Amino acid sequence: MKPLPISKMQIEMYNVEESPLHQIVKKLIYKKILDLEPYNFNHDVYSSRSDLAKSIYGEYAYSEPRFDKYGRSIPDKYDYKVIEEKQKEIRETMTWEDPKIKILLDHIAETGRQEDLEYRPNPFSHDSRRATTYIPIRPYAGKIFMEYAFFLDGLRIIPDITLMDDKSKPETVIEILYTSLPTAEKLIKYIESDLNVIFVFADQAIEELSMDMTCRRGYFKFPIREAWLKDTPKKEKISRAVNILLHKKLCHRNKEYIIHKDAIKNTGWDPNHKWKKNRMNIGLRMETMSAKDPGILETHNLSLSMIQMKETSALIILLRYLQNYTAEEKKNTGEQIHGS
Repeated sequence: MKPLPISKMQIEMYNVEESPLHQIVKKLIYKKILDLEPYNFNHDVYSSRSDLAKSIYGEYAYSEPRFDKYGRSIPDKYDYKVIEEKQKEIRETMTWEDPKIKILLDHIAETGRQEDLEYRPNPFSHDSRRATTYIPIRPYAGKIFMEYAFFLDGLRIIPDITLMDDKSKPETVIEILYTSLPTAEKLIKYIESDLNVIFVFADQAIEELSMDMTCRRGYFKFPIREAWLKDTPKKEKISRAVNILLHKKLCHRNKEYIIHKDAIKNTGWDPNHKWKKNRMNIGLRMETMSAKDPGILETHNLSLSMIQMKETSALIILLRYLQNYTAEEKKNTGEQIHGS
């Protein structure tokens, strides 16, 4: 395939609002989405014997193993090398107008919904957070914006990247995080919205993006730390948002990630103690593992680090929000059982 034309990136120095690293990662992801083409995602059927492959490759799809009456293998219609070349040609010449695109996109959307339901805790494992899961696949010329401001249930927000739907309404937002984390108010608005939401940590994404943006690739991906779909269960959205706020509690050198967490009574709080009764009464216990040292489970009680937090802390606000939602959920479930 012909290489994509070289494009230039402008970066502002000494910008107190946005670091050079943040700008670079934002613009690389923006460019990757803007240049999205079928070749970036039609690799899902590469060398497959599935019905999907047959729909895409036709007579050049691999057939199921066949045997004659003597048990001898019956060869495919075409030689292996011919099939490989033809499949490669089909993938490389596919355009957005190709009628096979709809078949592919339906498959990707269905697979993506299942992957979100089976959300894996390790963001560093291969394809644990697929871009094709959280970004609706379509051409985005004229439908992708950086720093696009809009109101979300009364709150003015300016995501780093906003992707529009076919009606030019915000559908997917991407937040690039580096020196600061989102406010609790913003996270709650995202949780309660019908947006697909993606979080990327700039320092963890820059290396892969830099190597990736040198030529055409037969895949569409970038390092996603946390994400959810518009119809991801609300409790799961809250859990993933809490993970974002716990980012600074993890050892990034070892690629530590959260396996499980629970809101608990803060072990440093005592309502009957003169000094301890004014401390924060909620704590958090989390279990983590490390991508660099797999198999070792560690438990962390964050009570001590949360003792002096105020109710205005983003983490506390989100944990209270989770508690209230869980209580309401249990109440509604109980009423349904009683009513039945």
